[in-house]
Amino acid sequence: MAVQRSRKPRRAGGYVRISDDPFEEEKGVTRQTEDVKALAKQLGWTVSKIYPENDTSAYRKKRIQLPNGRSVWRVIRPEFLQMLQDYEDGVIDGIIVYDLDRLARQPRDLEDLIDLVDHFKRPVVGVTGALDLMTENGKAMARVLVAMANKSSADTARRVARERRQRAHEGRGLPPNRPFGWQEDRVTLNLQEATALRTAILAFISGETWASVARIIIDSGISPAGGKGWHLKSIKRMMTAPRVAGIASYRGNLRLSFAPDDEADEDPEGAPAAAEDDQDAPPSPKDLALRDAEGSYIQGQWEAIVTIDEWESLIAEMERRHEGLEFTSQGTRKYLLSGLLRCARPGTDGTLCNRRMVGIALKASKRNRARTVYKCSSPANGGCGNSQRDMAKLDRLIEDLFFQHLEENQPPESEQLPEPERESPEVAKLKDVQNRLAMMRAGMRDGTTSPESFFAVVPALEAQEKKLLASVGMARRAQADRAQRSKAPDQVRAEWHDATVQGKRALLGQYLQAIVVHPSQTRGRAAFDHATIVPVWKPMPY
Repeated sequence: MAVQRSRKPRRAGGYVRISDDPFEEEKGVTRQTEDVKALAKQLGWTVSKIYPENDTSAYRKKRIQLPNGRSVWRVIRPEFLQMLQDYEDGVIDGIIVYDLDRLARQPRDLEDLIDLVDHFKRPVVGVTGALDLMTENGKAMARVLVAMANKSSADTARRVARERRQRAHEGRGLPPNRPFGWQEDRVTLNLQEATALRTAILAFISGETWASVARIIIDSGISPAGGKGWHLKSIKRMMTAPRVAGIASYRGNLRLSFAPDDEADEDPEGAPAAAEDDQDAPPSPKDLALRDAEGSYIQGQWEAIVTIDEWESLIAEMERRHEGLEFTSQGTRKYLLSGLLRCARPGTDGTLCNRRMVGIALKASKRNRARTVYKCSSPANGGCGNSQRDMAKLDRLIEDLFFQHLEENQPPESEQLPEPERESPEVAKLKDVQNRLAMMRAGMRDGTTSPESFFAVVPALEAQEKKLLASVGMARRAQADRAQRSKAPDQVRAEWHDATVQGKRALLGQYLQAIVVHPSQTRGRAAFDHATIVPVWKPMPY
């Protein structure tokens, strides 16, 4: 482009960008910078500032929240936005880019720059030529070229996504980086890491909290596969990933349970997939797990750390805690009976307080030593603030009452628990719906079912399948609860002996609905009033 001498910028900005540089060598942006400065010298411009964006996509959008609470999807390019701000504020009086497709691949970004050029009349030029935003013809050509670049990114995304999805459905979808628990080949187990991960998974199934199982991983002294520090979110994702059970998974957009001929948008400009931390509303592990036309999990070509049954138990336990419908070790984690105790002190109107009592540590004073107690919350928090019990004594009492209850309610030796499929009428319905879905998906894949018929029938079937899966899941969780409560007292005692506080809380939660704490009939330093503590037991399953 020919630039008038009267408009030669003396404080021009140079914008350079490479979409994919996983090793951060910055060779691409370095070459572009050299070319930008060479063009500036040829035009008689002076470049005062370079705006480099290495390993940055100009196509991929992320969800952001506006100050008014609305969500929008935007390309995140801090240096590009800074350049526009500097252009508007007069910090730079012109822009040189290597090429238009380095500047913008989303029409919105181009229009933002065009608006500024229309108002401030400062030139924007490209090293490869054909960029002139000072004229209507130049702006029209730029809009066409950006639209074509946008289409090229979408085409690349579809090809990459289709190839990745095919590999996933064949069980060959290996992650780009070594996952924790496997060797560098991402197929063979790293025994030390796999053992720590398996121990954490089984501990969570047994009732430990996320924090305590994370501590198992951290205390093992093993570093994360990526070399960075451990975070609870990454440990959760690592433990619940279908991969740990040898199940193939895929998290691309527009994901379907079969491999159709249409393709999904993913990873523009050939860039790697966005990290999971960048995703909005990450899908359930069950949704990531791939199934074949018969509804069976697709097995990957790598060694598993846990069995499929153990993985499903992990996901079921996670969902059970998330529902928050019953007492578990989640939430109140420090003391054995926090949240399980209910205050039964009557109020002035005769109604019971019925607030949860939680453990607190009382500091030492001139009259009393430091100690821990269970106490009802203050009136400001909805409680009476008057009920209080010594923690150590109450913990010992409940432990004694717990095992007394088990001894008095031992299951018959001949007790045989039914299979969940036999006791739940929903299982047959679920299998029928899944078979119909498999037929529709197979027909879509083979071309015997039209897209119109497929999308007219499948959404309703998928909604029905989701409801039935939830119903069957609840039945199976109830079955697991009955299985636990059908154990012999010696088995439960052994589990109790080896469990942490969180594990003991989970065991109590399987047998107890609540512990009612009535007002004590003794005062001061008198003996602990056992009679005012009334456990409310769940019905035994036999």
